[in-house]
Amino acid sequence: MRSVTVYVKYHSKLFNMAESDVTESQLIRIVMCRWVIMLLMLAVSHPAKSGAFEFAGDANGVDIVSHPAGYTGTGGNLIVTVGISPASLYADEMLIPVQNAVKTWNRQISTIGNVIADSNQILHEQFDFESVALHELGHCIGLAHPNLASESGLTGANKNYTSTTKGINNQFDLNSGADGIIGSSDDVRGDDVNLHWFRRESNNPFIIAGLQDITTYSRNLADLPLGDLFVANGDRGVSALFGMQNTEAVMQQGISPRETKRSLTADDVATLRLAMSGLDMIAGTADDYTLTLVFNGFTDTADIVFNFDNMASFSACSISGIFLNETHVGITEAHISFNADFSWFFNDKIIPHSKIPSLPLGSINPVMSISASGLVDDDLVFKQEDRLSLVVALNPGSSVGSLADHWVWANTPLGTFWLNGELQFIRSDSPIRVFGGPLNYISPFTILNIAVSELPSGTYTVFFAVDGNQDNIIDATFQDMTTFIID
Repeated sequence: MRSVTVYVKYHSKLFNMAESDVTESQLIRIVMCRWVIMLLMLAVSHPAKSGAFEFAGDANGVDIVSHPAGYTGTGGNLIVTVGISPASLYADEMLIPVQNAVKTWNRQISTIGNVIADSNQILHEQFDFESVALHELGHCIGLAHPNLASESGLTGANKNYTSTTKGINNQFDLNSGADGIIGSSDDVRGDDVNLHWFRRESNNPFIIAGLQDITTYSRNLADLPLGDLFVANGDRGVSALFGMQNTEAVMQQGISPRETKRSLTADDVATLRLAMSGLDMIAGTADDYTLTLVFNGFTDTADIVFNFDNMASFSACSISGIFLNETHVGITEAHISFNADFSWFFNDKIIPHSKIPSLPLGSINPVMSISASGLVDDDLVFKQEDRLSLVVALNPGSSVGSLADHWVWANTPLGTFWLNGELQFIRSDSPIRVFGGPLNYISPFTILNIAVSELPSGTYTVFFAVDGNQDNIIDATFQDMTTFIID
């Protein structure tokens, strides 16, 4: 093992922030905010291979994959401790949002509709601490920005292009293509070298594959679906192209005042699980690991420590690491800094424990789950001020790979609505199939995230079903359901 140590500082750049929202001194800090890389020992460049992980780039090799503290190449359950510096400003206020961020990464649930703008809880000039903490915690366990971000030196919307190096011509080639959407699949990027893993089947960063390793994800542009020119990233503008509005990867750099991003997307979860497939990046082998973040309270000795120490212009995760082999780096130290000069909102609501049932491996028949707001209790009652989330999960058991129709429908006060292939609920008296194809593992996945006030009062029953065949005729051979009431 080479004892090469690398130090990286990431900053969460502000997004769509008007000058009137901050003081002059804060604007100066924002302008000065840049990605800083210091090689404490000489790093060796490597041929291109892998994706959007910390330390990947020209300096260390674009093929670098990063792993959380404690991983050495041996499989098993990896425990990473998280703490709050007891001497930090806002130490008590950080307590609940940091614990929530820990729970969110531990759950690894991919969601849609996770961007909530103009939260009525947050004042106009405030930034949501929990959202930023979730982002920085992702850096500290090895994930990089899916977009070029501020470390590229670019400004404005150009920072939202998919993460790359500059290529041989030593400049970023930026062309948003025919759709005019930066970061989408028709971007023309010249000789820029892609750093972002994508799902081979669809190049859709908002839908997670059933298995996450090099058989289902790639960084090689030759593996893109037919017709795609470049890798799509998890930007909110790109999500609209896939019919999943108000969705953005937590690791996408940027947040606005009064905005929250407190749940992960498929891109966040898939990238973490790629690393968890170990040094060989093949799931199911001896070097695979699971990750559990453990909150240790007020301490300066945890693997990852939060601190309002004003060592960042906004927020930053500082990490060190060592090479585990030529292409994999293990984090050895992590520290998250926040700047107290900004106005922060500290969420005081604890995320409830998930009651989504586990899906036992080796089931003879497929086992599925659908739940409302992460619960499986029937007759849930939602108030107008609540938010409603619908979460599905599937274990195909021994039927994995078998062709089957998948259906989701809701009996509502306004009639029956069917979930289509774009994850939109459509009012229809005839069944609409959400997917037809091989049965595969579906990790808990949010198919709806909406304010309850947008729905009429009454009783709702929502079904998730798969058939025993694929013929676009509903059989609902295996199914689950949840019922709830909106006051």
